[in-house]
Amino acid sequence: MKRPGILLLALAASTALAGMAFAQMATLGSGAPEAGPSNAPVSFTADALSYDKTGNIVTATGHVRALQNGQTLYADKLVFNRNTDVATAIGHVVIVQPDGNTVFAQQAVLTKGMKNAVMQGVSARLALNARLIANGARRTNGTIDELAKVVYSACNLCKTDPTAPPLWQIRSLTATRDLQHKMIEYRDAEMEFDGFPIFYTPYLTQPDPSVKRQTGLLIPGLGVSSHLGFFVTLPYYIVLDQESDITLTPIIAAKQGPAIKALYRRAFNDGALNIDLSAGRDHGHVGDSVFADGTYDLNEDWRAGFSYEHASNPEYLNDFSILPNVSYLTSAVYVEGFSPGAYARLDAETFQGLVASVDQSELPIVAPYGQYHFLSDQDEIGGQFGVDASAFNVLRKLGTNTQRIAAIPSYSVPFMLPYGIAGRARVEVITAGYSASHLYDQPNFSTLDGADTGRVQPYGAVYLHWPLIRSAGALGSQIIEPEVQLVTSPEVGIRQNVRIPNEDSLDLEFSDANLFDLNRYPGIDRLEGGTRVDYAMHAAWYLPQGAFVDGLVGQSYRFHKDNDYLPGSGLNDNVSDIVGRFIVAPSPLFNLTYRTRLSHDDLGARMIDATANFGTPALNFSGGYLYTNTNPYVLYASTVPSPTLNPPDAYFTPRHEFTANMALNYGQWSFGAGTERNLQTGKFDSANFNAGWQNDCFGASLVYYERFTSFNLDNGNTTVLLQFTFKTLGNVGFSAL
Repeated sequence: MKRPGILLLALAASTALAGMAFAQMATLGSGAPEAGPSNAPVSFTADALSYDKTGNIVTATGHVRALQNGQTLYADKLVFNRNTDVATAIGHVVIVQPDGNTVFAQQAVLTKGMKNAVMQGVSARLALNARLIANGARRTNGTIDELAKVVYSACNLCKTDPTAPPLWQIRSLTATRDLQHKMIEYRDAEMEFDGFPIFYTPYLTQPDPSVKRQTGLLIPGLGVSSHLGFFVTLPYYIVLDQESDITLTPIIAAKQGPAIKALYRRAFNDGALNIDLSAGRDHGHVGDSVFADGTYDLNEDWRAGFSYEHASNPEYLNDFSILPNVSYLTSAVYVEGFSPGAYARLDAETFQGLVASVDQSELPIVAPYGQYHFLSDQDEIGGQFGVDASAFNVLRKLGTNTQRIAAIPSYSVPFMLPYGIAGRARVEVITAGYSASHLYDQPNFSTLDGADTGRVQPYGAVYLHWPLIRSAGALGSQIIEPEVQLVTSPEVGIRQNVRIPNEDSLDLEFSDANLFDLNRYPGIDRLEGGTRVDYAMHAAWYLPQGAFVDGLVGQSYRFHKDNDYLPGSGLNDNVSDIVGRFIVAPSPLFNLTYRTRLSHDDLGARMIDATANFGTPALNFSGGYLYTNTNPYVLYASTVPSPTLNPPDAYFTPRHEFTANMALNYGQWSFGAGTERNLQTGKFDSANFNAGWQNDCFGASLVYYERFTSFNLDNGNTTVLLQFTFKTLGNVGFSAL
């Protein structure tokens, strides 16, 4: 069994080496306070005390504790020469400064009120479980430690063989530790991994691990890319003040470049600002990008903000992996307010297209766009009043220009009927005014040039549900719940829609999620009118320990046909398609969610959306399956007149997709894999794999991702990233694309 003092020394050796990341980022710590005068009085306690009058020497032994100038000294023995003011501490020496900085030593000779010291067998306890060990050290003025034959690591020692080297460590011939500015400088430094040297540098600096922001060189990055060839990144971090910093990252590449990235961050008392700039040579031309965002709290209820995104071209973003595979960039300025039950926002947005199939002149400018949402508290009978209001102006160089103002007041009130039947009555009025020009252009392709019109569409609805609940004893409880809703509204004719631009209702997906909505379009530019009845049967079984089975099947009946719905939407006939939902979760190890829409004619599947998850945190499998009989996304690129009434042929091409993922965690190892396959084309869309290992001070990860589909006329993409993480040092990565 080790003695307590040896245990203390081993603990110091296992917590003194965690401060080496060329530079670190967060909040800068304060420096060490100034030491007091060297002749400050000394107070100490010990088990035994003796005094040599001839030599004027005081000797304290056994659990010695001495205090001077705010510093505390612990030792087995302390010999103090009052003639020379030299104190010699022997055995399990611990020196604690006022800021908590602690140094351990086998022996120390101290002068000038313990501000100067010469130490043997030194170890220092640092933040983040780091340890700094040296054969000897000299402290000057309580602020500078000069160390000889230094070892630094953030790894714990092997429990079965403490003499074995840690997983990684820094060895240095000499080092200087600045306690005031919290910096460590190494000379003739060598990094070892499992005892084998892998890296040498004649000079290396790092902040103390307790420092979260310090100017300096960050870990360089290496990689190889099909776009750049072999490349090197050399990030340099600069602390401007307590509120702001900047990171400069030059990129040196074999095929393209050079390039440089600059990230500026500033924090205010009431907000924040981030500016990310980049510029470099790419394919014989100078490319650049700007990404900036900021927020500012005007008061406790209102805040303002902005975002600005711009790139010279998408090729530059992809080549330098700034923002790869994005189809557009968005810039906006806004002000928004919050209060109980209410929200308001006023903004303006512009877009930059990044795909070859989209003409920049077709993209809209939305300026301004105002929104207001309000929901009142319940009144005496439980009713609530709400209002949604909006106004926007959409401008296009090529396409429809739209101005719209709308207000949607509503009121709903719950009620109870005999036999436990619960209900809710609600009314809603959609009012909107439009002014549009170039309706014959995208995205409407109407037969008209322009129109100024408005409409008022009232809705009234009564919803009833009858929850029948029974106890299943030890098997939980069961519920059967019929649901029915009557909705009435004036019919909406096709002629009315021809004069109204469609900005928010191109896509319509009928499912269990919107079965009981008053208007099942996603917006208000297209409305659902007439009288209908929605009905469904909901059933569930709630088992002990949180297990349950839940299902719903429903349908709608319209009293008239509506020819304004998209073909294949399931709402064109008097009787709608059948929608359903089934969720089963028999245990925390498995859950399945299945949603579907079936043809009311032959029960053929029109839509299937299924997701499943099976396994434990140690081993988990998940998958998804999606099928739709139409592809509504092609409507946004359609050039045919009235695409919602006469969709292009591509609209009737089904979507048929499958995804699968796996994750495994075994001890310190982790693995994952996944794929996406387009069953309609019989080809894979993407595949990925990752593997990682991590312990208390080191981590390694390998990520592989391949995209087989084309983006912006490319031939797919392959990305490989290998990254090593050294605790307190940072990350070293190697990537390939």
